[in-house]
Amino acid sequence: MTALNIQMVKPFSNKDYEKLGDRIRKDVNNISESDYEMLQYIRTSYKTPLSVVFNTIESLAHSVDKNCVCTYRIKRIESIVSKLIRFPEMRVNRAEDIAGCRCILSSEADVYSLLERIRKKQDKLPFEIKGKINDYIANPKESGYKSVHINVTLKGDNRRIEIQLRSLEQHNWATLVEITDLLYEIKLKENGQDSNADLFKLHKLLSRSPQEIMANYADIQQIADIVIKYDYIKKIGAVFAQNYVDVRKHWYSLKLRQKHFFLISTGTDGIPEIQGFADFDSAENNYFEQFISNKSNKNIVLTHLQRTTFAKISVAYSNYFLTFNNTIVRILFYLSKAVENSYKKNSIFTFKKYYQAFLDIMLFWMEQQIVEINQFNNDKNIKKSKISHIEWGTTIEQGIRIFNDMFKKTQVHLRFKVWNFITYFIMRSKYNHFQTLANKVVSDAKQI
Repeated sequence: MTALNIQMVKPFSNKDYEKLGDRIRKDVNNISESDYEMLQYIRTSYKTPLSVVFNTIESLAHSVDKNCVCTYRIKRIESIVSKLIRFPEMRVNRAEDIAGCRCILSSEADVYSLLERIRKKQDKLPFEIKGKINDYIANPKESGYKSVHINVTLKGDNRRIEIQLRSLEQHNWATLVEITDLLYEIKLKENGQDSNADLFKLHKLLSRSPQEIMANYADIQQIADIVIKYDYIKKIGAVFAQNYVDVRKHWYSLKLRQKHFFLISTGTDGIPEIQGFADFDSAENNYFEQFISNKSNKNIVLTHLQRTTFAKISVAYSNYFLTFNNTIVRILFYLSKAVENSYKKNSIFTFKKYYQAFLDIMLFWMEQQIVEINQFNNDKNIKKSKISHIEWGTTIEQGIRIFNDMFKKTQVHLRFKVWNFITYFIMRSKYNHFQTLANKVVSDAKQI
């Protein structure tokens, strides 16, 4: 049996699925190829109901927010296996999240608007809601996770499909947790604070609204202290910056604008490899063939995305692409507030620690921006496409503006006062060197 003819296999019985779970749990390290094919059969059986649900929910989502990003995916084989181990009583063919759709909307208000439309149009939709709607925005999980989860089935079909609705900010937070797990080799998503209490606390704080955090200086200080202790922004930012350029160049070279199914896998160098497909069957066959040939690859996902752009796919799967995540800007903003507060209080040693960290990060990003500008100017595919040129060039300009504006707004609060001349001297001793590099970045950016 091969991946190419798997969809022609006769459907399995409930007893077959029960035995499958028992075999996998008994020896998870030696799963047979026939059992992997059985898992693949379960996955591909969701093709039709998932497609119908996705097309419906995507249309509703775009009627609420034209800038939304909607994707669907079928759970990866290794994720299904992992869940079978974690839940000994679960029968694989009755799992509620084998297939799912996700809508990432611009705001929390848009999330609730879409939820309300789904509720109001129930009689006219091809699917129906099953069980309780889990609103983790109104009632976040202990970790800080926020999203609305809805289980639905096509009318006349018993296969459940999970719909997730979340704001862009909530999505950035969720993917940042996964990125942190990967880069720090921990398991916050699975084990919470038992994995790393400091980083669990950091992400829990970041799940709060900016208004909540800004109202409590102790929260800002905790964020700053943890970020500095783990060199968090630079560690993640170094990977983001390099991958962002490499993946973007790769994307433009493949000319994937007309594709709707994407296979994303992590290469041996950590840089994602992207393949585009026009239809579901070709994409699924390629997924299974790659999985069977390299079962140890824990980072391979197949997704569907309409009206594809690099910006959309990198937002939806930043945990695979390891590219820039706007939550990092929020973290840097809180660090800047820690700088301002410690300066205002004339806390010399605290200010020195926070300001040095802030400058180091700003200098790091300036250097990365210069690298990106040079890559942009030398990319042959960008020169051939006016759309790609404008898209990438605009992103570079926005990034420079964000960091320059943040630096300038922070500096405005660090004015000389007679009573804080020492802290002022510390600030000035670092400022001139930074300003030189900042001017260099601005100068290079104007050449785009």
